[in-house]
Amino acid sequence: MAPTLLLLLLAAAVSAAGPDGYHHLDVLITATVDDEETHKYFMIAKVDDFVFANYHSNTQEFRPTQKWVKRALGDDYAQEKTREFQGYDRGAKAHIKRWMKLYNQTGGLQVEQIHVGCSLNGGVLGGQKFQYAYNGEDFISFDIQQQTWVAAVPVAHHQKLWWDSGKTWTQFVQWYLKEKCLQTLKSLLQEGKAILAQRVSPVVSVSHRDAPDGSSTLSCHVRGFYPRPIHVSWVQEGGEILPETFTSGILPTANGTFYLWTTLELAPMSTMRRYACQVEHSSLLEPSLTWVPNETGILSPGVLASLIVGGMILVIAVLGCAIVWRKKSAGIAKPDYSPASTES
Repeated sequence: MAPTLLLLLLAAAVSAAGPDGYHHLDVLITATVDDEETHKYFMIAKVDDFVFANYHSNTQEFRPTQKWVKRALGDDYAQEKTREFQGYDRGAKAHIKRWMKLYNQTGGLQVEQIHVGCSLNGGVLGGQKFQYAYNGEDFISFDIQQQTWVAAVPVAHHQKLWWDSGKTWTQFVQWYLKEKCLQTLKSLLQEGKAILAQRVSPVVSVSHRDAPDGSSTLSCHVRGFYPRPIHVSWVQEGGEILPETFTSGILPTANGTFYLWTTLELAPMSTMRRYACQVEHSSLLEPSLTWVPNETGILSPGVLASLIVGGMILVIAVLGCAIVWRKKSAGIAKPDYSPASTES
């Protein structure tokens, strides 16, 4: 793989504050069970915004995404985590079946989500989390300060009592959040610091689509940027910032960078002004402005037709006035008549 492409794919996630800045490790898990009791389990692990490993129930394997990740985690790490996640995979199905009973559910698609993570801020450990959600709502989480599980909804109280009384799982969670998560994060930052310090600038393109009524829709596509944080806004000529009509939100792409799409709807009378898509990102020294094509403003078919018709009416009116004015200036013409001389 070419070096430039490798940098693009890995694109950094470390903040501009440097090695002692803010960094975080997140493990995101989704497990599902449907009417046919088909079970799916997906996991992605990220350092800052870079996905360094994944697991899928179809492959039953924990897979680092890059060679430097394998070096950072050690030769045995992937095998160890493969065995762990195979167990979590089976356990997630049991959780969902148990929680379905708590909610008196007998069928349908049920979803369990888990967010595990920790962070380093100036070298200080913090941000430890071990959270569960069920069908899109918070269910239960571990309080690292109080060393206990906290039920987010009344039906989760039964799960809280179970985990608080059964020490094995709770002790593992405590150990992971206090030691293993931090150890993994530090190893990844140390081995990947040269790559993680990179920045990839966004590629910005703008366009407009006109409607028959004279209104227009402006679109701004921001592609291939890294790290994830970005601010995109619409600016009217003169500096006024306008609220967007729609945004896709920040979306991941297959090569590890990010993408965003935003639009702005313009009323017919607004299309004569100039507009630009403004992008602020850590890879840019200053905000970039990409103007919508057409330096004299956006003339939609409806507006253009109105201008043409208006212009024709104006021309006809001017010609009519000119004809009337010429007639008035000339007055009534007298016949050039001389009586014929008579001879007597």
